[in-house]
Amino acid sequence: MSAISVAPATAQALACWCHQGEWLTEFRTKSFGLLRCSGCGGYRIDPAPLQTPETSEEFYTEYYAREGVSELVASAELERSAYWSVVKQVPCLPQAGRRVADVGCGDAHLCAQLRDAGWQSVIGVDVSRTRIERAKKRYPDSDLFLGTLDESICQPGSLDLMVMDSVVEHLVNPEEVLAGLRKFLSVEGHFVALTPNMDSGHFAFLGKRWTGMLAPHAHIYLFTANSLRRLLEHAGFSVVTTGSIHAAPYLPSQFLKRIASGDVKGAIWRAHQEIGGWYGRLIGQGPMLYAVARRGH
Repeated sequence: MSAISVAPATAQALACWCHQGEWLTEFRTKSFGLLRCSGCGGYRIDPAPLQTPETSEEFYTEYYAREGVSELVASAELERSAYWSVVKQVPCLPQAGRRVADVGCGDAHLCAQLRDAGWQSVIGVDVSRTRIERAKKRYPDSDLFLGTLDESICQPGSLDLMVMDSVVEHLVNPEEVLAGLRKFLSVEGHFVALTPNMDSGHFAFLGKRWTGMLAPHAHIYLFTANSLRRLLEHAGFSVVTTGSIHAAPYLPSQFLKRIASGDVKGAIWRAHQEIGGWYGRLIGQGPMLYAVARRGH
């Protein structure tokens, strides 16, 4: 998908984190636009739902309060973090250890899964008061904190693992946040970031119709493997590897169930998603991007 024009001046208000290129307009719809940075190759939603990091707590507290809890999200058994797919693909990641932190833990399902997997100390932090309060009710014995790692009990140099699952795309200042997180990793610790993959077959096929992952109501910066690697390196990390995760195929029985229920429109929408998934498997680019990194020097 090629850029078609330079974005209007109003879109320049929030510069790219790399500060090395100009915004090019990838596309515009009636409700939002997608910009691509000519420097790092990453993307940004326009207008961005957030303009300053100071408003993050209020924005995401209100956002998740409005969203409520679906039956799927309310079930820890049904919501398995994509992190576990990364563990299968990257042998150097520890299966269990002493201390781990989930940054942007949401409802803390991953925290519970990490504890069940054998991690001795699990810390979760999130800027959404709504989600932290919900998580504490579900997991009252967990170490969960509103805010950042600096506001938790986590000590610098103490973590064997740090996970950010679907968080970096929500940050107004990703380089600053990531640079601040480095100090919490031990010398041998690993950092794992997961985010929507703008190299994916889904985006290549669906483009502006990939709204579930573009999420213009909540996401700010979106990444390719190259731009995510550059972001982590700018923040001081040493990147071990990047890769992608493919979504599980939608079964024929699931299509038939939708059609039988009268949801023909939903079945057609799902079919488009599946074509994107098939193309992603062909080119080796699933809808979720991951990067594994070390603390660096």
